[in-house]
Amino acid sequence: MTIIASLGTHPPDRVAVRVGTLDISYGRLVSDVMAAATALAAKGVNEASKVGIRAGSVANGHSYASWVAHLAVLHLGAGHASAVDSASLAAALSAGMIDTAVGPRERLDQLPASIKTIEFDCDPAKPAAVPSATDAAPPGNEAAARRFNLTSGTTGRPKYVTWDGGMTAARVAQVGDGIEMGPDTVLYPLLHLRTTAGFRYPLAVWQAGGMVLLPGDSEPGARDNQCLGQSTLIAASPVQLGERVRLFPDEWAGRAGRTIIVLGGRLPAAVRDAALATACGTLLISYGSTETGSIALGDSSLIDRHAGAVGFVREGVTVDIVDAGRKPVAAGEPGLVRIKADLVSAGYENAVPGKESGHFDGGFFYPGDIGRLFDDGLLAIEGRNNETFNVGGWKVNAAELEGKLAFLPGVDDLCACVMPLAEGDLLTIAVVTGDRVDLNAVAERIRGKLPRGRTFHLVRIRSIPRNAMGKIPRAMIAERLTALYGASRKNISNA
Repeated sequence: MTIIASLGTHPPDRVAVRVGTLDISYGRLVSDVMAAATALAAKGVNEASKVGIRAGSVANGHSYASWVAHLAVLHLGAGHASAVDSASLAAALSAGMIDTAVGPRERLDQLPASIKTIEFDCDPAKPAAVPSATDAAPPGNEAAARRFNLTSGTTGRPKYVTWDGGMTAARVAQVGDGIEMGPDTVLYPLLHLRTTAGFRYPLAVWQAGGMVLLPGDSEPGARDNQCLGQSTLIAASPVQLGERVRLFPDEWAGRAGRTIIVLGGRLPAAVRDAALATACGTLLISYGSTETGSIALGDSSLIDRHAGAVGFVREGVTVDIVDAGRKPVAAGEPGLVRIKADLVSAGYENAVPGKESGHFDGGFFYPGDIGRLFDDGLLAIEGRNNETFNVGGWKVNAAELEGKLAFLPGVDDLCACVMPLAEGDLLTIAVVTGDRVDLNAVAERIRGKLPRGRTFHLVRIRSIPRNAMGKIPRAMIAERLTALYGASRKNISNA
């Protein structure tokens, strides 16, 4: 059964979506999707179209209007990309991935004349728009639909992986392989809609007959305060989870019955412990990528075996750890990760050969990660290939160091990189703090967590850039910090 058809199998009065405090039933959702499909088809959207969806303007792209547009375009069998924010729109335009844009008029202004625009909005507070008998919704052609998935890893260069209808259905079905879902599931998706997890998880929950919480037009803190306690399932990156347990340190309502799954990177033990104490009863880790789907899944207790543990390799997936010559290493030894599976994508739409951290070769996908695979199938990720620094003979793993420094008092966010100076590489730790936080005190706490005598530069910056999955473009940050502070002989700098 197709994704769209499955929505109509649930009781029409069951709640499918909660937008703030407004409940939307499955019957209303299906009606809105069919009305949108009818309107878009009348404007020329069909299987040949490449649609950039601009509807919605609230957190992470997850507005009701945005989801109705996505489902309608999926029903019509068109190609589509989530262009719900300026970054994803710019990427889609530069890569030539869209020829049509759908959204409210104010979000379509300033688009190039070559892009066809279709004005569309869907206010859940207004009555449902129902197609007339003479203007019925066109038949579904979900199998023809193509999903254009934006991915950039840590390279900063946007590129796309295309899923056909079969791949989309398989990736959505994979969500339920490791998480029990049903009519009682209440999902709060923190991951951006333009990410594969942000797209797949709501679809999987709707197929199972559950409810998806979509934030209303309120301040971010109020949105979270409203949605976190109602949820039974949260999909988030480790960074997003860390932010929430800092912002909401008291026990969340319904903690024991909630499952949180983290995707997109290593989970620091400090974040794990805080989340289990206040936010959830079950905390899972999943490893995968836009290119591969979910590769490994496991309970967060596994990080007690290895700090970078991301679960056990899924059935039907081949993961090898190889050396620089692409020969497998012994179990438990570190090396490059390579992956082969039925759900691995065929390749990129617009990558530059030889200039990407992740690449396809010989039937394998190389994500650019350093990992270890143990005899029992446990996979551990030790960081990106370019995230282990050699600082004067001192090997520093950026992700591991950041995990040790998680929850430093007064520090809201941080990252580690290396400034390449004329006199040698210098470990640099960039922190986001309030103006009144004493950087000398922060530096002392950091020294207490490093080997004795190791030097570093501490700099306070306004924010740390990340992609939609929370990954840090370290080379770009190091370049900027070197330009600003490389000539300084101070140990501590303020941006």
